[in-house]
Amino acid sequence: MGEIMLTNEKLNSLKKDFLNDKNNIIRKRTLNKVPMVDLVTDIDTEFEKNFDINIKTHGITDQKRSGRCWAFSVTNILREKIIDKCKLENFELSVNYIAFYDKLEKFNLSMELLEKYYKKDKDIYSRNIKKILIEGIYDGGYYTWYASLIDKYGIVPSYVFPENYPSSNTDEINNILTRLVRKFYLDIEKGKDIKSLKEQYIKDAYKIISSVYGVPVDKFDFEYNDKDEKYHIDKDMTPKSFYDKYIGMDLLNDYVEVLSYEDEKFKYNNLYEIEEFTNIEEYKPCRYLNVKQDRLKELILKQLKDKELVCFYSAVSSKRVEGIWLDLMDRYSDLFNVDLVLDGNSFIRTYGGINWGHAMIFTGAKTKENKVIKWKVENSWGEKVGDKGYYTLTEKFFDRYVSCGIINKKYLSKEELHILDTKPIIISKFDYKLD
Repeated sequence: MGEIMLTNEKLNSLKKDFLNDKNNIIRKRTLNKVPMVDLVTDIDTEFEKNFDINIKTHGITDQKRSGRCWAFSVTNILREKIIDKCKLENFELSVNYIAFYDKLEKFNLSMELLEKYYKKDKDIYSRNIKKILIEGIYDGGYYTWYASLIDKYGIVPSYVFPENYPSSNTDEINNILTRLVRKFYLDIEKGKDIKSLKEQYIKDAYKIISSVYGVPVDKFDFEYNDKDEKYHIDKDMTPKSFYDKYIGMDLLNDYVEVLSYEDEKFKYNNLYEIEEFTNIEEYKPCRYLNVKQDRLKELILKQLKDKELVCFYSAVSSKRVEGIWLDLMDRYSDLFNVDLVLDGNSFIRTYGGINWGHAMIFTGAKTKENKVIKWKVENSWGEKVGDKGYYTLTEKFFDRYVSCGIINKKYLSKEELHILDTKPIIISKFDYKLD
């Protein structure tokens, strides 16, 4: 400690060294005039228009000011099933419906965990209690959470339960529900009857969520005109019967979250389960098959070649106007002549633990000799960004920031399927970073 102290003498030395370098003077004159990203991107980062693997999708959605990328990405895959089955020009499913039950289930789970850990710790400074109270109720989620919500609640068309201002701008509702969670804990500390408290607080949470998002329907009529303008109606559908009839994918059992990350605790060719990593109390936490990155790429490419879209998680860094996902830190390294580059494992290790980042969809790839050069991505940030909502993701960006893909189990090897049948290695809930 104390080997480098910012004394006046040291500061003067740093200033002298900086000013004696003409390149630093040039940087000082230019970098404060425009966004730095505009100085490090050029024509060689243009959006890729041609992909030899290219799955057509039907319109770009917009999550707006919410953290629901995970729900939009999977929902946008599901809607393609309905578009194909019903021969539609376009169609949207209700992400608001998914968000409604996600919020309610998260609130219920928070109460259950606070009760559990209060009985165990009786200490607001315990890591278990602090984690719940600090995180509160949030938008973020993961594929398995989405699959659990579908399994329990089904889904409805967007016109049955449409987006509204609060569902697309979630800071207020999250803050309100988080405050309610914290008040629940303080009431536990006061010695009030926990069962009565839970009944009252879940009633209050339902009132708040329903007032903001709307009240989900029990039944609805599914009406549509197909491409030939022929009218169809399917009466008295429930959210579950609608899902089973028009989508029917077994999200919980037919797909697996495939991770690619290795450090002191995570090793390749193992199955991992993160402690309490769920949004619904009675459902299992997320499990991850961990494979080498080349294998993850191979699995994603196989699925795309079969014309099946792939949901994936990635950190984000881009020249977004042109729709390019590239590693800007390479360019910033050149700009400052300072090494800022990290490989994928190093990035995750220094980012607070396992982190899945932003969820999007791979819709295609450009390949050469069966190796991917660039990937085509559908995002959920609306049509005004990227190339009308689509992006090109470079191979180098994949190597450094794509950490997880949702893979149909039929593409796994016998050895990988065997790993899925083994007892998972439990990872502490404190060893991942919640985005």
